[in-house]
Amino acid sequence: MLSPIQYLKIALMTQGMELGPAARAALTGADGSQPLTLADYATTSGISLCLGKDVWANVPIEEHNPNFIQHPPYRLEYDHGTFYIRAGDTEVEARPVPVPAYHDQLNQWGERYTSYAITHTDRVRISPIAGCAIACQFCDVPYEYRYTRKRVAGLVDSVGIALEDSRLPARHVLISGGTPRPEDYDYENEVYAEVCHAFPGVDVDVMMVPVQGLLDPKSLVETGIHGLSINIEMYNEERARKLMAGKARVGRDHYLDFIARAVEAFGPGRIRSLLLVGLESLEDTLRGVEVLAERGCEPVLSPFRPDPSTPLRNYSPPGIPMLVEVYERSAEVAARHGVHLGPRCVPCHHNTLSFPDDSGYYIRADT
Repeated sequence: MLSPIQYLKIALMTQGMELGPAARAALTGADGSQPLTLADYATTSGISLCLGKDVWANVPIEEHNPNFIQHPPYRLEYDHGTFYIRAGDTEVEARPVPVPAYHDQLNQWGERYTSYAITHTDRVRISPIAGCAIACQFCDVPYEYRYTRKRVAGLVDSVGIALEDSRLPARHVLISGGTPRPEDYDYENEVYAEVCHAFPGVDVDVMMVPVQGLLDPKSLVETGIHGLSINIEMYNEERARKLMAGKARVGRDHYLDFIARAVEAFGPGRIRSLLLVGLESLEDTLRGVEVLAERGCEPVLSPFRPDPSTPLRNYSPPGIPMLVEVYERSAEVAARHGVHLGPRCVPCHHNTLSFPDDSGYYIRADT
């Protein structure tokens, strides 16, 4: 059973919020030059905030999602130094996550740091490849960015800047971005090695499609990679062929076989796989949770959020009842197999259907 504050997170992620004048001014700064959000991915297009003690949510706003956020019932207010989410009789204290201080800074090559790195909550994500070798209809990357390889030194430099940021210092790293072309597989693995070598005390994870010849679990462990996110995204293969043809060609069986090998190589709690909630039936998503959990993989539930730049811009996101049901039933499936819904990092719950518990499994911001 969800607590009121957990239910509020789901409602905010579904219905969005508007900002009161005082809240907007507090977030954008005295001169209004600070962005509300870096809005880099569909699921991070809103404002991240912490509700109460440790329930994190990325809340869409009309500025970045006018395709489905209009006249939201919730409002972010700022009174006497404290932020609140308000709607009718509801009032919950909230802590918005600021954008990092490096958001408008240039590196030594005259490039924006944000063209290399983006920090959300306590994780910095770097993208070795701009654009993508494949095009999924729900992802903005192939529609907004031309395929380009980024300089390795720039990627390493951006991680260092993010870890030491004065406003939002990162605690761990995710190497993600677009899927590389085959001729760039060696380059991608070079990035993994260089980042791990440069920051030996920092957890570095990789999120990538397990195309043949790109990722090798044992080699990645030896490189120093902390964990992997291998996202099957949809269990239903027919839907996958329609909405993410490039990834569907990799094959669900290949994904699952790779995930099983990765769990064996990395150990428990290091491998997760994301499922998009709302692009297939609830029962298909639960089947996805089942096949992941029985392999010792953390299922991660990510509510679909239509990005205005994609072909699915007018596709309706899932409603609150579906999200509540899929979370509660998925948690039961995961527990039956002795795993937890991911990710383990609590601040990284902000764009997923995940909540911390008292098991000691989840890593909080203050630990």
